[in-house]
Amino acid sequence: MTAEQPIEFWFDFASPYAWLASAQIDALGARCGRAVVWRPMLLGVVFRETGMTPLADQPMRGAYARRDVARLAHRLGLPFATVFAPVGVSLTLGRIFYAIAEAAPAETPRFARAAFEASFGRGEDLSDVAAARAFARRLGPAAGEAAEASEAQAARVGLREATAEAIRRGIFGAPFFLVGDEPFWGQDRMPLLESWLKGE
Repeated sequence: MTAEQPIEFWFDFASPYAWLASAQIDALGARCGRAVVWRPMLLGVVFRETGMTPLADQPMRGAYARRDVARLAHRLGLPFATVFAPVGVSLTLGRIFYAIAEAAPAETPRFARAAFEASFGRGEDLSDVAAARAFARRLGPAAGEAAEASEAQAARVGLREATAEAIRRGIFGAPFFLVGDEPFWGQDRMPLLESWLKGE
């Protein structure tokens, strides 16, 4: 791995397109010789700044997304159960992510990938704190023990500060990728991101 700037992968746990990106980003980073930094945020807070609305609240686009995400999941060989995660999953899983980041940072990408697959691939409801913590325990003692601190100040502040940083840096959707100051928005921009990193 080189010392070049990493790929920052910004996402919300309720975004189905971020789920699709989560299944591809580490391989993309490896092909380009770049580390990947996983950064969950609260897209709902971002939308207050941008005036955008959640996908589930957009009648025509939401209906289209059901077909689109199912097709893309099939193309990637991923199981597909739903395009809309339960309300509250962003906050619950975001706080657990940052709790794990405090105690066992190496576990955070694995937790995020697994949580995405559980939510969108199998339709599990991880919006409840107890259910989400139980899910983290299934990943092993490091993630499970760290997840117990998801309501602690450090986890709350971690998610809040990440969201504020996202807004400051012009991140307006998910998934969103930054390499230094170079932005790429959307799962469909991943080939462009890879080409840019390779200088093509």
